[in-house]
Amino acid sequence: MKTLKLFLLILICISLFSFSKDRDEKYQCLPCGRDCDKAVFDKPGECTHCHMKLVKSATVTFKNIRPTSICDYIKANPKAILLDVRTKDEFDGKTDPNFGTLKNAINIPIQQLEERFSELDKYKNQTIVVYCSHSHRSPQAAYLLNQKGFRNIVNMSGGMSEVTAKDCKK
Repeated sequence: MKTLKLFLLILICISLFSFSKDRDEKYQCLPCGRDCDKAVFDKPGECTHCHMKLVKSATVTFKNIRPTSICDYIKANPKAILLDVRTKDEFDGKTDPNFGTLKNAINIPIQQLEERFSELDKYKNQTIVVYCSHSHRSPQAAYLLNQKGFRNIVNMSGGMSEVTAKDCKK
């Protein structure tokens, strides 16, 4: 009987700890590059603004860099991998407007990223700068890369639409 009481007490303690841990967990929308990325929620579900899935805030670990400093960042970090997640037509400058692309960038459209992770495996321990045109797709790509074990991810917030320096563009 004593063993059963002890076992029940342990179960109660574990469930109380789990409940308080879940209650303290904060959530945010799967990064979408909009203002709602900063909104914080108390439970999982769907973002009330963009309707993206809510994820644990602690899992969003990538850094952000402004487009105005991207050229200086590239010069200071010449081994950084540049990942353009726009469509091939956007990357190739076949769309209007044409925002250009960064020199030496790799193009893997966000729609293909999950099936093409293996192409990036060799860069798992390097810094990867992710960008798109307006920073709606790149935060999602940065999050997905983090979830696949890439730890040095930098998202260019604002995207190519805000890059004005010509010296780091193709």
